[in-house]
This record gives sequence, structure tokens and C-alpha cells, in this order.
Amino acid sequence: MIDSTNLDTLPSLAGTVKFYQRHLFICTGRADWPERIEQGGGFPQALAEAVAPHLEAMPLKVKLTACDEPSPDDGHDLLVFPDAVRYLGVRPADFPALINDHLVGNQLSERIPHQPLAGWHVFVCVHGRRDERCGRCGPPLAARFQAELAARALSDQVTVRRTSHVGGHAYAGNVLIYPGGEWYGTVTPEDVPELIEQHLLAGNVVTRLWRGRMGVNSGS
Repeated sequence: MIDSTNLDTLPSLAGTVKFYQRHLFICTGRADWPERIEQGGGFPQALAEAVAPHLEAMPLKVKLTACDEPSPDDGHDLLVFPDAVRYLGVRPADFPALINDHLVGNQLSERIPHQPLAGWHVFVCVHGRRDERCGRCGPPLAARFQAELAARALSDQVTVRRTSHVGGHAYAGNVLIYPGGEWYGTVTPEDVPELIEQHLLAGNVVTRLWRGRMGVNSGS
């Protein structure tokens, strides 16, 4: 659990996260997404269009992002936070169950195969087609995370994934860490050891890089 007692003195980055309460990551197995995944065709656009008519009925405000995690050939896996669940091989025919059971009903859908997500999950925006800064800052940042975690024998406890646009490309490199949903901005590869030591191992928010948190309304 992250200790929030040290968040009373915050840098200018704080409050730059647009409010949301549930995050869905589409496992696309790629990191070269169209500029806007919700308009780029295929599964991401289909899911975005299926979700859109139900937004007002959802008890939690949903954010949709793509990541480079592979999926099986017959569907797309979905990672969902704060629920810490992975839906397996989701197809468009499963959208009603996902939306009605989970996103609207706020319960795991027993109609779609799923498994729990354990450990830490680090997401790095690398979406160069959306913003050149993310495409430049993100890849070396993700690589540094993977190298540092391997050096500390933490790769089995922390998973690093590359993502499409998360919001606030002016703050690249952008890093999201779940299950808590903390956001960090202006992160460089040199900051990675500190984030590992302080956030992942010691449970402390690194306030100088902290942009906000899932479920916190910054008013921005």
C-alpha cells in the first residue's frame, strides 16, 4: 500500500491527471497504434464504440488504452484496474457481457474467462503517432525499467508494458503504476532506479514526479 502522507507538498505536475476511476488496457501485441485508437479501426475502435452509449450508466468513469501485451489469436485480452483482472480472448460478441456485467453492473463477468492480476504493473506511454515526445521518451524509459528490474531479480513481480496515449503528452515520459493507479510525469531513464526503490519497494510516492492518481478528482 502506498503511503500518501507525504503528498501535502506537491510540485506543479500534481493535478494534471484527468479524472477516471477504471482503466481498461487492450492487449494488442503491438506498439505502433494509429494516432487515435478509438478511430483507428479493428478491436480498439469496436470496443470504444460499444462502450460509448453506456458511459452515463457506468458507476465508475472508464478510461480505455492499448498496450503491447500479446493476446491469443482468437481474441484480445483486457487488463482491468482497479479490479486487477485479466479477461481472456475477448471478442466483439463478448462486449455485452463485459459492459453489462462489469462496466455497468460493477461485477466481474462470469460469462468471459478471466484470471486475477498479481504484482505490480508499470505502463509507459510510447505513442509516437499521437505525440512525438512520447515516441521519443517512452521506449528508452520502458527499456530502463526492464533492465533495472532484471538486475534486481524483480521481473517476476513487476510487469512493464508500453501503451498508447494516456493523457498529458506535454509531461512525457509518462509512467502509470498499478494496482494503486499512481501517475508520474517528466520521467527520464535516470529516474527509474528511484521509482523502483521508493515506489515499488518502499511504498513511497515520488512527489517531484507525481501527476495524480486514479480516482482522484484534481479539478483539471
